[in-house]
Order: sequence, then structure tokens, then C-alpha cells
Amino acid sequence: MEPDTIIELNHGAGGAIMDVFLSSLLSIYKKKSVLNGIGVDELDDGATIPLSNGETLIVSSDSHTVDPIFFPGGDLGLLAATGTINDVLMMGGKPLAITCAILIEEGMVYSKIEKIISSFAKTCEENDVAIIAGDTKVLPKGQVDQMYMSTTGLGIRISPNIIADNRVEIGDKIILTGAPGLHGASLIARREGIDLQTNLESDVASLIPMLLQIVQTGSIHAMKDPTRGGLGSAINEFAEKSNVGLLLEEEKIPSNPEVNGICELLGLDPYSISCEGAAIIAVTPDKADEVLSSIKKHPLGKDAEIIGEAIEKYPGKVVVKTPIGGHRLLRKPLGEPIPRVC
Repeated sequence: MEPDTIIELNHGAGGAIMDVFLSSLLSIYKKKSVLNGIGVDELDDGATIPLSNGETLIVSSDSHTVDPIFFPGGDLGLLAATGTINDVLMMGGKPLAITCAILIEEGMVYSKIEKIISSFAKTCEENDVAIIAGDTKVLPKGQVDQMYMSTTGLGIRISPNIIADNRVEIGDKIILTGAPGLHGASLIARREGIDLQTNLESDVASLIPMLLQIVQTGSIHAMKDPTRGGLGSAINEFAEKSNVGLLLEEEKIPSNPEVNGICELLGLDPYSISCEGAAIIAVTPDKADEVLSSIKKHPLGKDAEIIGEAIEKYPGKVVVKTPIGGHRLLRKPLGEPIPRVC
């Protein structure tokens, strides 16, 4: 990027513009992985560090600036905990511990802080994750919008194979565990000046109860939670990093009527809007039906479907087959169209 480039919201929104921004930033770093593990260049959900005992440590770091901090279906604390836990899980790991740094705006009422931290603590406890370190800063009014949380998750890989965005193989079936856009649509529908009088709630949740056992089977090659940039961004990362074509069947992609209605009203694409309680999974074809059956037994996965497969044709591209038999490219969005969703 040029030195005089003005940074915009889209530079941090999880799409193609952010890819260029990150590439420029990461070129500054020199040592970017440990012992040939997955490092920052891979732009995956986390990093891996091989340990001397043959195990693999998984590390994932994230910051959470959601607006509003209390939203339909959750709050900043729940989001920070589950977002970090899910990122470790997406790398094939069992989350063990988490750190948490908090930035608080001067003048914030303590009861709100206590409620958010209690939510964070409860979620970690429910998922058997220890809160082991952190930091707290209070900044002058106006320098933070109420409260931000920055977390680092630590876990041990329990998958017998490496699970990573670049591991999708030809023939793999692609499973989507829930409808796209639930989190982002629920936030934008309730923001000041937009209130659409909907009962839609965020899907924010830990994916451990639904996916932890499946991770241990060795049938998953790649897994990702479609947060910033939604399904469109996450599925394109599979295609680009693995250099395979992904052919999706539009009729098989789960959808939510309220999300579709909100998107139609506001001119948004549901495939570009974030989820916080869903996953995209590339699974071996011989185990796909078995994995899907297991996922559908959990409430979070009741709408899960096999939405497509990896093919030799269209390497690095995602192609959607429409209900009338046509084909269209599903491009990576420029960015998350809704700011501050996570």
C-alpha cells in the first residue's frame, strides 16, 4: 500500500480490501512462525506451535469492539469468549485457557462492566476454559466507545490431522452448519435509527458442544467460522488457499427469512454478513453424511446441510449453481458491510 493511503473501515472488515492491508502490514514482520508451524502468513483462525512431546499448541488472538455492547442474543463478554474459543476449535484444538485485556471508557457505569465480565466468565466456565491472565486500562472519555476486549486463546490440537484453510481436497464435501448472516443482521436491525421491530437474535454461541467430538475423527480437512465478511469471505478463503474450485448448490444453503428480509430492505447481501455460531466444514466424502447427521443432532446445527463440494474445475473460485441451473461466481466481498459486528 502507498504510504499516504487513508485507512477506511473496509480495511478492517474481513474482505478483499483487508487482504491487501494485511499483506502490507505482514511484510514488515520477519520471523512469523515457530518450528514450521502455521504462522501469521497463513491468515488462518490461529497459529500452531509444535511442542517437544509431539503435541501441538494452538494460539488465537482477537479484539472485540461490537456495537452495541448489549445486543439481541448476547453481549460483548459472550462474544469475546465464544469468538476466541471457536477460533481455537476451528484449528482442530481443544481450548484450555484464555487471556483478556480490557479497555474501558472513563464514565462507564460499573454495573455494565460487571455484567459483561460475568458473561465472559460464565461462558469460559461452561466450556472448561481457564481465564489465566489479562490487563485493564481506563481511558479518557471519548478515546474508547464504552468498552473493548482483546483476547488470546490457547489450546492443544486434538485432531489427528492438521485442520487448516489450505487443506481442502478435491472431492471434499462442504457443510454449512447454520444460516448465513444471523449475527450481523440482528445487530443492524436494532441499531439506533434503524429499529426494524424484529425478533431476530444473534447466533453467537460456542461450537464446542456441536463439533468437538467430530474434530477428533480425522474426517475434517478445513473448518472456519464465517465471522467478518460472512460466508462469502470464508468460503473464498478455502478456495484460494487450497487452490480448488468450490461448487455450491444455492438451494442447499440454509437461509433465514428474517435475515433475507432485512438484507433486501437495506440492500445487503446475506452471504457477506457475519455469523457467530456457525461453521463451514470441508469433510472427506465418505464421512460427510455421518458428520452431517451428528451436527444436526445439536440445536445449533438443526439447519445444517451439505452445500457443495471441492472440484478440479475453477481453481481458487467459488461457483454457485442456481435453482434454474445457471452458474454464478460468489466473489469475496470487499468487506463486512456492517461495521463493528464483532
